[in-house]
Amino acid sequence: MQGQIAEREAKMAQGDNRKVTLKDVSKASGLSLITVSRALRQPETVHADTRAKIQRTIDEIGYIPNLTARSLVSQRSDMIGVVVPILASSLFADFAQGVSHVLEPRKQPMLLAVSDWSAQKEEEAVRTFIARQADAIIVTGFSHTETTRKLLSKFSGPVVEAWNLRDGAMDSAVGFDNYGAAVEMTRYLIGRGYENIVMVGGASTHNDQAEDRTRGFIDAMRGAGRSVDEDTIVEFDNPATIEGGVALIQKLLARKQKPDAIFFLAELPAHGAMLWCMSNGISVPGDVAIAGFGDLSLSALLPVPMTTVQIKGRAIGERSAELVMARLDGANDSPSTHDIGYHLQIREST
Repeated sequence: MQGQIAEREAKMAQGDNRKVTLKDVSKASGLSLITVSRALRQPETVHADTRAKIQRTIDEIGYIPNLTARSLVSQRSDMIGVVVPILASSLFADFAQGVSHVLEPRKQPMLLAVSDWSAQKEEEAVRTFIARQADAIIVTGFSHTETTRKLLSKFSGPVVEAWNLRDGAMDSAVGFDNYGAAVEMTRYLIGRGYENIVMVGGASTHNDQAEDRTRGFIDAMRGAGRSVDEDTIVEFDNPATIEGGVALIQKLLARKQKPDAIFFLAELPAHGAMLWCMSNGISVPGDVAIAGFGDLSLSALLPVPMTTVQIKGRAIGERSAELVMARLDGANDSPSTHDIGYHLQIREST
C-alpha cells in the first residue's frame, strides 16, 4: 500500500493533478470499489477496522467525495442557506455562530450570504441557494422582494424568517417582538421623567425590524401624550456604525432644544455617542441619557454601563437551525412561530 501511495505522490509531483477518485481509494487501500463505496454511504454495514483503513487512505491521498453526485441520489445537498444583513455587528455574527453550532455536529454545512441590507442582494442569495439545492433557507426578517417571496413560496424545503415576529410568515418564524421592545424602552424613558426624547434609528426601507422599532417608539410617545415630529426621529443610513453615532450626537447636542434622552435603535452608534460624550466632558446621564438596542458585550463594560434592549442573537440562530433540522428529519412538518424574547437591561446611562 505504501508503494502505491508513493507512486501516486510521485505522479502528482510530476504534474498529474487530476481529481482523486473513489477508484484511487480502492486501489490504494487494496479493497474493492463496492466496499469503499458502501463504507462512505452506509458505514454501519462495514466493519470498523475496514472503515478505519479506508479513512486513513482517504486522508493520505486527499480524496474528497463528490457531494453533487451524492445529492442527485439522495435528493439532499446537506447544505443550509443563511442570509444575514451584515457581519460587522456581533449580533448577526452570534446568530450565524448559533446556526453553525447546531449544524456542525450533524455534518450539515452552512452557506452564508451577506445582503448589506439590500433586498436585491438577498434575492440573488436565495436564487443561488435554490440553484445549489439547499435543503433549507434561513433569511433575516420579513422584508423581501416580490420575486424572493415567489421563490421561497415554491421552495420545497423549510424556510425560516428570523429576527422578528409578524403575522403572515411564509413558513416559520424565529425571533422577538421588535415593536414591543421599542415600546417598553420608550415607556421606561418617559417614566424616568425625560421630557425631550429623541429616537435615532436605521433606514426602514427593506428593514422590517427598524420599521417595527420606529413604530413602537412613535406609538409609545403618542400614547403618553408626547408629540412626535421631524426633530424627534433621526434616521441614519445602514449599516449602523460607531462613527455614525459620533457624528449624530454632535448634531443633536448642537440643537437649540437639546434632547435630554436619546434612544438608539442600534447598538454601535450608541457606543459612538457614549464615547464622544465621555471624551468631551458631557455627563451621561446628567446632561443626556443614552439607551441602545442589542446589548453588545461592550455595553456593560463602558465607564458608564449602557441601558439597552438585550437580544439573544445566538439563541435565535440555534433555534432556527434546530427547527429546520427537525423539519428535514420529519419530526415536524408544520410551520411555527418561536418567540426567543428580549430583556430591558437597565444600567447607569439612563
